[in-house]
Amino acid sequence: MPQIDFYILHTPVRSERDRLACRLVDKAWHQGYRVYIHTPSLIQAKQLDDLLWTFKDTSFLPHDIYPDVLSSSAPIRIGYTDQVCETMEVLVNLTVTVPAFFAQAKRIAEIVDDTAMARETGRDRYRFYQKTADNVLKVHEIYR
Repeated sequence: MPQIDFYILHTPVRSERDRLACRLVDKAWHQGYRVYIHTPSLIQAKQLDDLLWTFKDTSFLPHDIYPDVLSSSAPIRIGYTDQVCETMEVLVNLTVTVPAFFAQAKRIAEIVDDTAMARETGRDRYRFYQKTADNVLKVHEIYR
């Protein structure tokens, strides 16, 4: 079962969530992992696609949107459906639910905003993962 890291983001700035996701993806990719970013919609997938091109002046993260580009060999995929991306090793979940395919990943990053609703859905996901045997759960507090 995967290791699951929860990142509790203490900031009122919405864009910090996506920037944190980019930093996590950058780190995982540089460690040699294939990364899947799960977003709730095509609009958010496209916003993240744009941000991955620009969030660092000095680097490029090779990525595409899945399943729009099915035959891609990009090491970073951004998805917005429940369709399984077979090649993922790290899942960055930006939705409020646990994706059905979560168990395929070696590692999962859950980013939780510091709002009442986001904290509650984050707690629901944490409890779900807790019930699933052999998960390693860690919580990280991030202040910006």
